[in-house]
Amino acid sequence: MQADEIFIPLITKKITDPPQIFTKIEIFEDLLFWCKECNRERLAKHKSQKNLSFKIDDIGSEVDAYLKKVRLKMLKNGQNGKNSLFKRLCSTEATIRWLVERWGNVFLNIATNPSYKAYINAGNIGYELHDNIGHHQDALSILIKEEEEQEREQKRNNEIEKWRKEWAEMLEHGKIGGEPTECGNTQMVLIF
Repeated sequence: MQADEIFIPLITKKITDPPQIFTKIEIFEDLLFWCKECNRERLAKHKSQKNLSFKIDDIGSEVDAYLKKVRLKMLKNGQNGKNSLFKRLCSTEATIRWLVERWGNVFLNIATNPSYKAYINAGNIGYELHDNIGHHQDALSILIKEEEEQEREQKRNNEIEKWRKEWAEMLEHGKIGGEPTECGNTQMVLIF
């Protein structure tokens, strides 16, 4: 069972009017927790985005702070028909689903889009204390560097595996062999 299948029916019973989601801070904060969990599940299911699911706890607090800051503006724009929330304010469930999607969108922007740093202070995310990392670097840049390093490592592993397969194929087709040496070891021979 998914997180949204659990929490949406429970929370919709407590909310009589969809704008309450934005006007009552307690409800909004409760929903932000569930937004984080729903997006963690969604990211963990996708092979290409699985690494991002591990960063949700670090970056999620910044997403929460940003959404708390703009919650009333989002509601006002939705009521005025300036965003996609306008069509969803008629239903509590639809409004909650919109908020979950919005949380995920902001998270992906912070985690993957370097130009989004202008709108979010990624330095508030925290610092990773490590011997070779200076305290002047923000956590987002550190996370991005780690992800790039993981991608390079995966590429190297793929190249090594390709090389091993090529050598195994050459051995299988008799293009590589071995012959004994005087000291009892085996010497590799390439056959052209």
